[in-house]
Amino acid sequence: MPYALPVILVLLGVSYYFINPTIKGHPVQCPWHLLTGTQCPACGSQRALHALVHGHWLEALRYNYFFVLSVPYAVIAVLVSWYNYGHRLDGLKRIAFHPITLKAYVILFFAWWIGRNLIHV
Repeated sequence: MPYALPVILVLLGVSYYFINPTIKGHPVQCPWHLLTGTQCPACGSQRALHALVHGHWLEALRYNYFFVLSVPYAVIAVLVSWYNYGHRLDGLKRIAFHPITLKAYVILFFAWWIGRNLIHV
């Protein structure tokens, strides 16, 4: 099971390398944006992922700041949860899953959601 996630992530990365979500008529669109006309916190994540796998970090940031800044946290969370052999990463796990860290992440998530719609990022 611990090898399934990396395989899935590699397949997802390869698919987003070849599938360009910036092209008009892309089949997967944000249902929140279609219904409300506002952006959800994840709007732009597909385009940001496409830019990231091509090494275009600044372009990815323009599509979705929060997604790009969440990638390192997600990698750390997966590493300390699933790949902490010998408990070598316990200190990092305590930080990553500390209540203050989790609360800060949730606050930033909602601040990003509200802020991006107020300033139209």
